[in-house]
Amino acid sequence: MTIHSFAVLAHKDSPFLPLCLDSLTRQTLKSEIYISTSTPTPYISTIAANYKVEVVTTQPDQGIAHDWSFALQQAKTKYVTLAHQDDIYLPNYTERCVPASEKFNDTLICFTDYSEVTARGERRHTSMLNVKRFLRWSFMPIKKNIQSKSAKRLSQSFGSSIPCPSVMYNTDMLSNFRFSGDYTINMDWDAWLRMADMIGTFVYVPQILLQHRIHSDSATSVGLGLQARQREDLEIFGRLWPKAIAAILARLYSQSYSSNEG
Repeated sequence: MTIHSFAVLAHKDSPFLPLCLDSLTRQTLKSEIYISTSTPTPYISTIAANYKVEVVTTQPDQGIAHDWSFALQQAKTKYVTLAHQDDIYLPNYTERCVPASEKFNDTLICFTDYSEVTARGERRHTSMLNVKRFLRWSFMPIKKNIQSKSAKRLSQSFGSSIPCPSVMYNTDMLSNFRFSGDYTINMDWDAWLRMADMIGTFVYVPQILLQHRIHSDSATSVGLGLQARQREDLEIFGRLWPKAIAAILARLYSQSYSSNEG
């Protein structure tokens, strides 16, 4: 029985969508695959037909948080990964993440390390990647899981260390979970903080199992250009720290954004 799904988050006509689907069909442990979109187009329909995957559609112009929540709700399997349409999942992603999650009866999310892909090729070491790896190592130096609410919350107190596209969600534990529309960039960081207050385990697989594409049209790149990411970082740090410390952390954290330039 299939225990895992990939919900591919498709927005308009990404030229990278076929590469993403190629990577999902080549997994060593097979999963269900479906495309979730609020911007259905003939291009998406054609690609879906070529790969023999279902397209589920939600209403447009409701925001990214709504689109992610909708995609999550469509899963019929215990685990689901919200696959970003521009990214590539290495063949053993599912094979590594499912058993790691199944070791615990209360896994909330399982996530992995990742590299970046630009027009110049793959990058395994950038300021952003190194910062996130340091944060994950700091809170999970030996045991690659954390369960207590305080430890999970602390793990997110110095920045969003969990790579969003790599996350495998346990729908049994998160059946009522919704991403917050209060954010346009940091829906994921807000989600990890709210999950930290839930009963359950965060599981980390410390291998690079995802290639995250960096390009000028990505939501992160657009958000950085509009300064939305910096504003939202400061707001979330402000939930965790006194105002003066939050401002310092937000300023330091933003220095790693230079690596988001392709």
